[in-house]
Amino acid sequence: MQNQQTMFMIPPKVELAELKNLFFQLSSKTCNLKCKYCYIEKNPYKTEQDFISLDKIKQTLIYVKNQKLNSIYLTGGEPLMHPDFNQILRLCLKVSNTTVLSNGVMINDKKARFLRKIDDESQFETIYRISLDSTNELENDELRDRGSFRKALSAIMSLIKYEFNPIISVVNYKNKSREEIFNEFQRYFVKKGIELENINLKIIPFYNKQMEQNQIENIDRIDIKNLDCYSSRTISQNGVYSCPMLAQDYRARLGSSLDDCSKINYLDCEACCVCIKSGLKAQVNDWM
Repeated sequence: MQNQQTMFMIPPKVELAELKNLFFQLSSKTCNLKCKYCYIEKNPYKTEQDFISLDKIKQTLIYVKNQKLNSIYLTGGEPLMHPDFNQILRLCLKVSNTTVLSNGVMINDKKARFLRKIDDESQFETIYRISLDSTNELENDELRDRGSFRKALSAIMSLIKYEFNPIISVVNYKNKSREEIFNEFQRYFVKKGIELENINLKIIPFYNKQMEQNQIENIDRIDIKNLDCYSSRTISQNGVYSCPMLAQDYRARLGSSLDDCSKINYLDCEACCVCIKSGLKAQVNDWM
């Protein structure tokens, strides 16, 4: 019998050039919404709490204190559900500008006023990214959860009232052009007396977990500098990951802490195709 050789394609490799953006996944599954397209696997019938420890955050911030970060990102789940969120935010603002990725459910007028006080204590800036996928309330709530549209809109208005410049985070569920999405949101907010600028809109490519992702092609043409993993790392309770979308995926785990993790990761996960094909940084603020 003749031996047959099986050929395996080696996935593209990305080496961390310089740590410019640091993500803290404050929880992996704890959230107050049940978005249909969420890339985080969780039990739809059970509320789970799996918060990162305060000590792990403190240790990481000590390690990066002399590095020139563009921004720290607080994500989840829903980051504001962390019992130590206020303290975590204060600690991060001692090191760098900090972006909070939230669905806005827990941000009302009183909370926004308190967050303004925290921001005023620091020389760095707090940036809030609020998830809102459509200017149509029924369409948005069908994707995210009942009542999420009004709560997100209320959070945006409260943040503006207390002199924040919030970013609207839109998952491009229908694969529209950036121009089409921007015009839709601009028209909506002009009616509310708010002039929306390009900087106020972050479009996230849709990752459909149910569909098999195409194999990464034309490896030599990939501009790895446009990928989050080129300049970012994600810290969760379970270790260091190459990307916030891949936190908890064993294939993207690089080590237990920043001081002992690998600088190299391979683009061998399905979500990697989404980032590459979109040509966008999936999570990092576009102007960083």
